[in-house]
Amino acid sequence: MSRRFAVGIVVGVIITGAVVLLVGLPVALTHRKDLPAERGYAAFAVSLVARLAAGSATNPIANDARALDAGREAYTGSCAVCHGAKGDGRGAFGPATYPDATDLTLSITKEKSDAELFWIIKNGLSFTAMPGFGDVYKDQDIWSLVSYVRALQRGGTAAIDVAPATANDLTLADPRGDALARGAAIYFAQGCALCHAANGEAPGSLSIRGRIETQIVRRGERGMPAYGSDRISDAELKDLESYLLRFAAVPSSPD
Repeated sequence: MSRRFAVGIVVGVIITGAVVLLVGLPVALTHRKDLPAERGYAAFAVSLVARLAAGSATNPIANDARALDAGREAYTGSCAVCHGAKGDGRGAFGPATYPDATDLTLSITKEKSDAELFWIIKNGLSFTAMPGFGDVYKDQDIWSLVSYVRALQRGGTAAIDVAPATANDLTLADPRGDALARGAAIYFAQGCALCHAANGEAPGSLSIRGRIETQIVRRGERGMPAYGSDRISDAELKDLESYLLRFAAVPSSPD
């Protein structure tokens, strides 16, 4: 009798697992409306995991003005597209994801420690649209992002206004075209235009007119992620350089 009972449990577990895989997972992937208390439970889970995993580290560059500038630049290219220029979650893709992008100015985010924000930015959150940036940003740059998020929460910083790419800008991009067209496709696909603008003439230090140093793409720099060969191959980097050289040949607009 006990043997039959044990076999029955095993069979039941197998059947339950199969049902979850064949029915539950597809339902979860198409789920777009909150169930009762789902949003609250998700917030609790994120806070719990971040609190347990983050530790008690303090931001070593919290009062560094240069770090704030680097954080603004990194945020502009990597975060604003979802979280919005003001951190309100109203970026181009923020309201369209499920769950939607977090409003960084709400109390639930303000209450998180710097260490928790650092951990979330570095590692990301599974089953959400929040990616981890630990493989593209150095720890110091992630701390800079934390500093900038805090500045957004205080309302004490101005966003960088980068003009969006137009349909005309995108017509040049073609992954099956010549080196220039392939480079344009890489430039837009990798989100370079989000920081540097479609023509490389973003405001201030984000402008790359006349600064054609493609090795910066590999190693990164203040406020800019590093793109390894797993993200941009050497051949793609050469094509990208062909597109960047186009900026050097086009006179900058007068201020």
